[in-house]
Amino acid sequence: MIEIWKRLVLPVLLAGFSLSALAAETHDRLLLRLQEGVDETAFLQRIGERFARDFVIQRRLGYTLVLNFTPALPRTGAADLAVQVDSLPEVMYAQLPGGRLQPQFVPNDALYPNQWHLFDTYGINAQEAWDRTRGSSSVVIAQVDTGILGHEDLDSGRVLPGYDFVSDPFMANDGDGMDADPTDPGDAVAQDECGNGNDAADSSWHGLLVAGIMLATADNTLGVVGVDHRARLLPVRAFGRCGGDFVDILTGMSWAAGLPVTDEADNPIPDNPNPADVINLSFAGSGSCDPVIQDIIDQIRARGVVLVAAAGNEGMPDMSSVLPANCTGVIAVAATTRTGDRAGYSNYGAEIEISAPGGEGFESILTLHNTGDITAEFDDYAAFNGTSMAAAQVSAAVALMRAVDGDVSPATVTSLLINSAQPFPGGSTCATTICGAGILDLDAALQQVAQSGSAAVDSGGGGCMLAGQDRHDLGLTLLLTLLLVGRLAGRRASNP
Repeated sequence: MIEIWKRLVLPVLLAGFSLSALAAETHDRLLLRLQEGVDETAFLQRIGERFARDFVIQRRLGYTLVLNFTPALPRTGAADLAVQVDSLPEVMYAQLPGGRLQPQFVPNDALYPNQWHLFDTYGINAQEAWDRTRGSSSVVIAQVDTGILGHEDLDSGRVLPGYDFVSDPFMANDGDGMDADPTDPGDAVAQDECGNGNDAADSSWHGLLVAGIMLATADNTLGVVGVDHRARLLPVRAFGRCGGDFVDILTGMSWAAGLPVTDEADNPIPDNPNPADVINLSFAGSGSCDPVIQDIIDQIRARGVVLVAAAGNEGMPDMSSVLPANCTGVIAVAATTRTGDRAGYSNYGAEIEISAPGGEGFESILTLHNTGDITAEFDDYAAFNGTSMAAAQVSAAVALMRAVDGDVSPATVTSLLINSAQPFPGGSTCATTICGAGILDLDAALQQVAQSGSAAVDSGGGGCMLAGQDRHDLGLTLLLTLLLVGRLAGRRASNP
């Protein structure tokens, strides 16, 4: 197994005090400095008579006086008073001191200083966004993936009952086909076990690492921090050994959205009591988005669900054959590096809506993992690269947008993400013609959604690759050669 970052020992980042102003309803103070030689007592008497207010010195800051005046004034009136006092010949300056201030939220998670994708220049600007909202427990993020594992840094109270839609018992690797347990039993394979000459591969724990990027517990001194701190996770298992059956994937997507579905024998599967606001699709397959697939996508979106898909990790310049990112209405996400360039492995093209950090080389994305090579063992943290990472950040951004305005439509979400994106830096290998509108800017997106309506603020190509690897995936390249109603041709697994 490729050696990855494990149990990194890093100093805890203490909460900082980058301050943001809160407006006060009324004001009763001025900051004032008098010209040299002006008598303070006489001056205060004169302005008291002129402005019909009592002025007293509250405190001194060197030569600057903090004046208290009564009665207080609304902000506009107080600002006018400051302008008039400032215009007096005896005054060097006079101005309002501003309202109260509060510290910016900075999580204390031990590895947060290394999560550059959240706060760096070409990260997603999450730290500023968290002062607008840290999420809402009423918002549900579904992820169609390998399932989920428990982890010390993933709040089990935020993980909803999901479902396992892997219908083939061999692929499911848990003793049966579809069932109500979305736990990831591992997807390790021996050489040529999938019948296509595949290499041996350890379990990817892909569902866990994607969930960590979106929802890892914040401010608990442990490990990493997710993008959204309050949304709930709906784990939908559709991938196992040797990849995923596309009909299983579509079934899981439909169920996540609240559509009725049945099993292999056409028996009804219990309805999903927690329909998703956003469905994360951190995988990519090969095929066109034909009318049948597009119709299912349309049914999902008609229920108000936002779909976010990875662009894929083959470095291809043509997205027309990359499922499901090539479907109309799906937000296709490419991956960028720490410097704002296109990650070399990321697919690209006119179909991309937006980019987000996916990492490259050792400038990777830290998240949750497990030490087990075959079956789950111990909680772990590791760093990965891939468009899976980028898509997960956009899905969590959508969840935060829904926390600000629960009624914002899928089309509006896409438009706001595009309009608020951070431009690519000059000289970047990304451009709006191939990498979407820009790099996800979470704070700007939340500002725009708050202004857009009645809001009130409070794998396959899409898999990932291990940090330092040259191969473009983590057990889930999932080359899903689509058969309209059949299984993947050859059940091809991905290269780790």
